[in-house]
Amino acid sequence: MTTTWYQGVVVGVDGSDESMAALDWAAHAADLHDARLTVVATYLVPLTPDPGIGDPIGEAREAARRAAQAARTRLGPHGHGGREPEFFVAPGAAAHVLSERSRTSDLVVVGRRGLGAFDRVLLGSTSAALAATAPGTVAVMPAGATTGDPRRIRVGVGRDDEPDVLGAAFAEASVRGSTLEVLHVTGTDPVSSALLEMDPVAASWREAANADLADRVARWSEKYPRVTCTLVIHRGDPAHTLLQGLTPDDLVVVGGRRHQPVMGRILRSVPDAVLRAAPCTVLVAHAHRHPSA
Repeated sequence: MTTTWYQGVVVGVDGSDESMAALDWAAHAADLHDARLTVVATYLVPLTPDPGIGDPIGEAREAARRAAQAARTRLGPHGHGGREPEFFVAPGAAAHVLSERSRTSDLVVVGRRGLGAFDRVLLGSTSAALAATAPGTVAVMPAGATTGDPRRIRVGVGRDDEPDVLGAAFAEASVRGSTLEVLHVTGTDPVSSALLEMDPVAASWREAANADLADRVARWSEKYPRVTCTLVIHRGDPAHTLLQGLTPDDLVVVGGRRHQPVMGRILRSVPDAVLRAAPCTVLVAHAHRHPSA
């Protein structure tokens, strides 16, 4: 099955080491999927004009231009995805600009700085805001994560997930030559779980649901026969279980449903919790917008 991305890969850069590593990851993804690579650097502008702040705006614009130039130098003269990269310096908040770009691209990539959990709640971050609000698929790469192909891809799935999540995971495992672990996590309360085990109706329903999940995984395995895939059904906290045992050499794929970024952090949504703590790149595949064939 083809894994070409016709709408391209977009990566946000700001000159930091994290954004340059994200650039490397995005360039590799563009090569793997024969996709055009677009590099975007942004700078903030005031909501209302003020003659007294012209110089700071010019300095911010110049800093964004330097970040774009650093990205151009890092990529070198050869093209990616069979085409020459495009470079844009755009006004606006990075999360908003990149979110809009995700509407017309297969994937948007950003780096994640090493903010602590408390700092991220107060200050937010481009990566958290983008992953929470973008209509398209987003990859967030933390400091220290591998820029090459992962040794393992782990995808978290529910019983009623749309095909975006599994489709994205299988496509990436196929093109990157990685093993795939499909992880489904059930109830967190041991008392409730024990009571459900004693209820024959509930147990029968759960077995049928698990069989349906296994059938969906089997159908994707037929489409990607070269992918080595295992299905793991586990009880516990979904975010904790997804994070358990991860290394910088892995890739995690999770489903994303759009919500306000602050609400996502306060309510500890599973994708947000994984994004905050994962040592490896996290791919958030939003419904109806997945980077598969």
